[in-house]
Amino acid sequence: MARGGTMYAQAIRRAAARASHLEEANGTKPSDVSRVTCPYCGSKFGSEGDRNRHVLLYALCHARHECAVKGKVGQKRKREYEVDSPATNVMDRPAPAKHAQINETALPIAGLSQHPNALPYPGPDHTPDSNSDPVLAGGAVNGYTKDGVFVKQFPVRTAGMAMSTRQTGKEDLRTYLDACGKLGDRDLFETAKVMMTTGLTGRGRTRQLKAPAYREWRRKGKEVWGTSDALVRDVDQLPKGPDWMEVNVPGGKGRYRRPHTLYMRDVLEVTRELIGARRFRRCMRYAPERHWTSKSRKCCVYDETWSGDWWWQVQNKNGTVVPLIIASDETTLTNNPRGDKAHPIYLLIGNISKAVRQKPTKRSMIIIGYLPVDSFDNVPDDSSRQQYRADLLHCSLDEIFKPLKKVSSEGVLAWCADGCLWHIYPLIAAWVADYPEQNDIACTTQNGCPKCMQQWHGHGCGGPTAPLRNQEEARQALRGYRLTKDVGMLQRLGLKPVAPFWDGFPELDVGRALVPDLLHQLYKGMFEHIRDWVEDLLGTVEFNRRFVVMPAAQGLRHFNKGVTRVKIWAGRESRDMMRQFLPIIVDAKAPPDFVWLVRALLDFSYLAHGAQLTKVKLSRMDKALAAFHKYKDVLVNKKDKRLGIVVGDGGFDWIPKLHVLGHYTNDIRELGTPDGYSTKTPEHLHILYVKIPWRMLNRQNPLPQMVQYVRRLEALEIQQVYLEEYYGGPVGIQDIREFDFDDDEDGQDTGQAEGEDGSEDKEDPYDSKDELEDGVEIPTDRSEVPAASEIYYPRPMTSIARRPTVPNVAARVIALSYGAPKFIRSLQRFLLATTSPSEPPLLVPSHRFPVWHKAVLGHYPLPFAPSQPCPCDVIRAHPPTQDAAGRVLKAGVFDTVLFAADRSCSGLKRFRAGRVRVIFALPQDFAHLYNGPLVYLDVFESFTTNNSSGHSLFSTTPMYYGASYASLVLPLGCLKLACHLAPNFSSPFTCPPVSSCLALTNTRHLLNKFYNYFTFLLLSYWRVVGSGRTGGSSTASL
Repeated sequence: MARGGTMYAQAIRRAAARASHLEEANGTKPSDVSRVTCPYCGSKFGSEGDRNRHVLLYALCHARHECAVKGKVGQKRKREYEVDSPATNVMDRPAPAKHAQINETALPIAGLSQHPNALPYPGPDHTPDSNSDPVLAGGAVNGYTKDGVFVKQFPVRTAGMAMSTRQTGKEDLRTYLDACGKLGDRDLFETAKVMMTTGLTGRGRTRQLKAPAYREWRRKGKEVWGTSDALVRDVDQLPKGPDWMEVNVPGGKGRYRRPHTLYMRDVLEVTRELIGARRFRRCMRYAPERHWTSKSRKCCVYDETWSGDWWWQVQNKNGTVVPLIIASDETTLTNNPRGDKAHPIYLLIGNISKAVRQKPTKRSMIIIGYLPVDSFDNVPDDSSRQQYRADLLHCSLDEIFKPLKKVSSEGVLAWCADGCLWHIYPLIAAWVADYPEQNDIACTTQNGCPKCMQQWHGHGCGGPTAPLRNQEEARQALRGYRLTKDVGMLQRLGLKPVAPFWDGFPELDVGRALVPDLLHQLYKGMFEHIRDWVEDLLGTVEFNRRFVVMPAAQGLRHFNKGVTRVKIWAGRESRDMMRQFLPIIVDAKAPPDFVWLVRALLDFSYLAHGAQLTKVKLSRMDKALAAFHKYKDVLVNKKDKRLGIVVGDGGFDWIPKLHVLGHYTNDIRELGTPDGYSTKTPEHLHILYVKIPWRMLNRQNPLPQMVQYVRRLEALEIQQVYLEEYYGGPVGIQDIREFDFDDDEDGQDTGQAEGEDGSEDKEDPYDSKDELEDGVEIPTDRSEVPAASEIYYPRPMTSIARRPTVPNVAARVIALSYGAPKFIRSLQRFLLATTSPSEPPLLVPSHRFPVWHKAVLGHYPLPFAPSQPCPCDVIRAHPPTQDAAGRVLKAGVFDTVLFAADRSCSGLKRFRAGRVRVIFALPQDFAHLYNGPLVYLDVFESFTTNNSSGHSLFSTTPMYYGASYASLVLPLGCLKLACHLAPNFSSPFTCPPVSSCLALTNTRHLLNKFYNYFTFLLLSYWRVVGSGRTGGSSTASL
């Protein structure tokens, strides 16, 4: 940014002049003289009509106006957060920052925090005094969100404020859709989208357009395309995203020098498109915030990008920072890992909420280029080959980000999603990449760290991390090398002799921008090392056998041939394996320190997975990582009961991803939680922008054809946004915290069944919720609704299909096929206990019952983790499927659940586990006794725990009644939570009771805390609350 008063004044005048030109170009006239003032907030307008619209649209001024006219306060429209106290009168609330009184024609244009008039950065523990700060007292609005988080706004109200309150004129969508011709019709557009995105060739589209269904449309007067060429011509006429450019980039040196083509877009135009997209107007932030657990501001909360320290440090009194999040990853065009490759690079902005950024269908991440890929295999020298690759990468990135070198310091005017004019500063804030590419971007050697000065030796030691890299020192060293060719300084700093693209960005700290990568660093990184260590400990045969005998659970992959036989290992396989790891290693063969090591890494991973992390949880992450380093010595050479899996104390230096985990908590404080920078979205976009175009096009010079395909795909996506805005889409961005984002989907395209290891790759017909879309919601049992001060317990909404899966099943069939031998006796006990009939009901084996094979438990947000998505537990109870000869074609599925057994106890002790055998209802003859759905359960004993064990999992055993399992009939609404009971492999195997046809195989079972993230949060909460009531340390419990 220009320094000094003269340069700063010139920037002010230049931006004000550009504001006038932009307003005229968008159909508005600049307000030279503010003639009318709002009597409620002081804002000035050019006409009375503007003032009247302002009073009508802005809730605070509208409420004060109604109070002045009618003598009463109007009802304030519900905002995302309430002001400090619900009892606060609306007339006493300060005006929001965006209503501040400003002169639109002379608004000062702000730079970054390097400017001399920048405010000192308020740290997390800094509490400014609003009484001593007139700017803060006059404008900032602080209060609680609906999630219970206290929000502290940036202390200067002009930060992140629009330059002009005048909005761009809204486009007449009806006129636009009429001008689009056939693609303005919703039915024809859906037809075009299907034909253009499902892999049909041009000949196939023409053949489809001559099908009888479209001939019927023509008879009804609806014009349809005659050929594929006509359809493609109409698609090419639609508005598209920013234009693509071809840039020649040199690569190699001497006789190995050859030209390369970079396909790119103007990154500034892509930024304008994202910041100005109206579909994001309700989930956009323009200024940083500080989040706390309470108004006392003692414990920070980190979630979104705007809650991190980085944005606060670069924010100035004026102007709007646009944090740019870059994602890049080299991928193969085919399923062959040695095949041709492409290197797409994507852009998204941190102003958009991460809940929307995680959804690829929202089009919040846009591709900005295809980097040239050249392996330089013909270069014999390995160091020269690596040098040429790095030079090609940074030369290409320099071309892409060249437009940002000036505007990142001087800013640029842009129309934002709210329709107002803003002065924005696009800054590279985060870079999402795997570990090798992080080193390439930071120009660091592979045996170092891209974020700190840690050398190769000591990578796996843990403890205090080395000092962070000084970016200015790195710039000077690389510049000095280009002048003197002396590599001494580069070797001392662990840098590669490359001309980095970030040399022209003085405000960019590359090491600070590299964010955690849960997929490659944890799921496919550290836990694959854990897998190898456990396999060495147990042996391959026993290791696979334990995964084979692991009981199935909804949403949890069952490795029915073991994990070592999985042919394609992706992120989903690693996550599902990780969720079963701790019960697998609970064995007498495993030393306690090894169990502690695995549990510590699981705790660290699950905490890092959270959508909202407090300062206390970050401290727990650090403690879990310290525990891992404390117990990892058990893996080194055999000595003093060590396992001898890792060779020497320096063996952990070969795991650089272990060192990277030490930077996680600091990165979260800087840029928010890792789920906002997940590589799942780029991996999914690889399918849309790389693999699918490659399959649909010929193999001759594919990149230009792929660019053409992407242009047409984006044109269809933009048109769909217009149609949904006009007609009303199926799902709108109403509230970013109301969406349920599935965390079990994996964005990787394997091209075939996942894993190829058996029937678990096929879709489970009993695991779907489709049948329940038109289901019946069962009222929850409200007899145990606690007060606000009591411990929280789940109270899900239970749903079943309106029609039973099997309408008439005889009681004797239920007893034999469903594994419910005491079905009639247990049902009679339930009816006698819950009803008062004149005489006991007479039930016989010939009575027929309607039976459902699944039910859904829909959970509500956890009060201690309100931003976490709410899961739906699918409870399955399906008998084995047999052929005519009695052979079992598909094994039965009977899920386990938790139900309240002793409400006098607290935490997990209140519940017991039960295996659901039958979901049924009474016949019509007995419907007057109880007309709701019921469940038949095999009951387990109360949970117990052994604090001396390393795993700290709760254990239970099946409850026996004579020679068979104890059973119980309960209303379906009494089920509270799906759970996963894993065998305790350290306990002896027993023969099941003869009366049960589908019995369990172990005497003891462990409650898998890591079954899913919802279970992890709930069990951790109960443990903390329980230890707090007994005087224990709640911090150490998690």
